[in-house]
Amino acid sequence: MIRFFAGHPTAANLLMLAFLAVGFVFAPAVKRQTFPEIPPNSVQVSIPFPGAAAQEVEEALCQRVEEAVSSIDDLDETDCEARESLASAVLKMRDGGDLDRFLDDVKTQVAAIDDFPDDVETPLVRLRQPSDLVAAIAVAGPMDPRSLKAYAERMKRGLLGVPGVARVNVEGFSQRQIRIEAPASTLRQFGLGVRDLANAVASQSLKLPAGAVETRDATVLVRFDDERRDSREFEDLVVVASESGAAVRLGDIAVVTDRFEKDEAKDFFNGQRTAFLGVEKGKGDDLLEVFDAITAWIEEERQRAPPGVVLDVTRDVASVVRDRLTMLLRNGVQGLGLVLLVMWLFFGLRYSFWVAAGLPVAFMGTIAAMAMTGYSFDMVTMVALMIAVGLMMDDAIVISENIARHHAAGRPPLEAAVEGAREVAPGVLASYLTTLAVFGALAFLRGNLGTILAVLPVILILTLSLSLVEAFLILPHHLMGTLRAREGSAARGLRARFDAARFARKEEVLEASLVGGCLINALGRDQHSGEDGGKTYGRAGHIPGAANVPAME
Repeated sequence: MIRFFAGHPTAANLLMLAFLAVGFVFAPAVKRQTFPEIPPNSVQVSIPFPGAAAQEVEEALCQRVEEAVSSIDDLDETDCEARESLASAVLKMRDGGDLDRFLDDVKTQVAAIDDFPDDVETPLVRLRQPSDLVAAIAVAGPMDPRSLKAYAERMKRGLLGVPGVARVNVEGFSQRQIRIEAPASTLRQFGLGVRDLANAVASQSLKLPAGAVETRDATVLVRFDDERRDSREFEDLVVVASESGAAVRLGDIAVVTDRFEKDEAKDFFNGQRTAFLGVEKGKGDDLLEVFDAITAWIEEERQRAPPGVVLDVTRDVASVVRDRLTMLLRNGVQGLGLVLLVMWLFFGLRYSFWVAAGLPVAFMGTIAAMAMTGYSFDMVTMVALMIAVGLMMDDAIVISENIARHHAAGRPPLEAAVEGAREVAPGVLASYLTTLAVFGALAFLRGNLGTILAVLPVILILTLSLSLVEAFLILPHHLMGTLRAREGSAARGLRARFDAARFARKEEVLEASLVGGCLINALGRDQHSGEDGGKTYGRAGHIPGAANVPAME
């Protein structure tokens, strides 16, 4: 195979052009993101329970769901969070389980629960997709917390319209609540108790389905929506009414406040109360493109924001990926430059060019393979590519140096290229297998960490495999052509002066080494003692290619 590609006039060039062409074609399809995509391994169950307190949600929904799903195969962990009007359960699957079967089992078990309260809405069961944070945006300004939360919610709706944005989470606030405080004396005055007050509120703040109306063309769903959403609407509720039409409203006997449940749950930015918006991208979207779109939207929003409102990006995940890509490109360019310089000093510019060309050729092949297999440029794959840079160049330098040695020994260019590559093939392959054994173990780690780290050996081994193809099938042909072009032509200019100085220095170092070695040998093996004045003499030694060394006293 090596001889075929080395001697064929076009095969090596066609293979190289194929690597470069597919790399350039598929490069735009490789997405950029923070970490490799983690396949979902959990199911989320959301059950709305309008008007229910968190304790009631825990008892009526969470406990029933946990009991129902406890018998599911491959269930590893269950976590149910009870909030006001909503129960959210996350069921994690055991490693190695069948996700589709697990999802079907959860749906079956949840649908089989028949003792939910009447007001509970239909449960929603879906796969829980891992999130990929793009940026965190701080929203601060001279406004009260409720207005700040409302403005942050409006920004959330705007950000969801940005291409690539999948989710936006508003943080910095606890659960919103309407607090009703009525003095006990006032309640007794109207003959009311706390339960009477609660029933009056519950019966006049409703949002319930009211059935469906079927027509010839469509089915119309009917809902009763009289839910009160702020303190003013609650103050207008009728608590006591008389036959004459007089009414006592909630605002007449109680103080209604629209507030947040926990006063201590708040964030500050530069001394101002702040809302933070965590922006997440969708699966398969490019991180840097999404971040650039978010940045452009923020600039437009700053022009529309109320006076004094500050919008700042406090967490920029895209900059980490951008910096790592820059580092990878910089390391690659530096590696190419160093290889070209050092190889040029000893082998010439054209010879060193083909050695360094193996790096972009193998990288283009790797990029094409990444695009076709769904891998992305992320923190893990870029580490693998940076490791591969050094290993790839080591192999190419070893092969090229051995080819040059065979040619210097008198072999024709084709024979030198073939035998030089074949001679070092066992050592290069042994190095490749050693790398495979060391990094391949990462592919067998389990869990989310194992899923992330398993990408590193895949990309590293893929890159090194393609570099071996380039080093053994493409590089010998190009070095053979360089050696043929060099035969019969003498070096000129700076090249000639450098070669003359290098070979002259080489002869001086070789001569000094021979002299030193022979002296040590003479002193160690032939030293003897004499009686002439108590002096010790050694035999005079003659070193081929060097001046005679006189006897030492």
